[in-house]
Amino acid sequence: MSEQDTTPSPSPDRIVCAPSRDPIVRWFIVAGMLLGFALWTIYDHYIMGKYPNPTPYSLNPYMKYLFNHYVPYLLVPPGLVALYLGIRAATRRMVADSEGVGYLGGTRLAWGDIKRVDSTQLQSKGILDLHDAAGKRLRLDSWYLTNFRDLVAYVDKHLPTDVQDVK
Repeated sequence: MSEQDTTPSPSPDRIVCAPSRDPIVRWFIVAGMLLGFALWTIYDHYIMGKYPNPTPYSLNPYMKYLFNHYVPYLLVPPGLVALYLGIRAATRRMVADSEGVGYLGGTRLAWGDIKRVDSTQLQSKGILDLHDAAGKRLRLDSWYLTNFRDLVAYVDKHLPTDVQDVK
């Protein structure tokens, strides 16, 4: 006989899934690239004074001027959006408890409201879709969430018996 405890652990009454790191890192890399290149061109063009507007018009120096003058205006807004999405992805938590499942401070479905479950992509991609009667969908994705297997087991255990499963 082994010394290992063979009694099953009690089922948790709440599952909290933190965000996974891969999407967060990708958003921050994109934000760093966009904002870094924009800051570099700001430094080169506006602070150091390189690439001035050529007085006698010449095509190649004028294109360098236009590029360095307008790149910050084109790259800073998407860089800030990518930074916001990275911060948002880093702070979202999925919670499943006795009342329902959903993001903290966001979309939440009560167990009784779930009418259909789409598990066609669960094995291949790790995606489980929960649908309510109004057509609202809550996607559980293993790429965005840690503790995904525990979450799926908890959802499966707490779904009402009349839920239609699409496989």
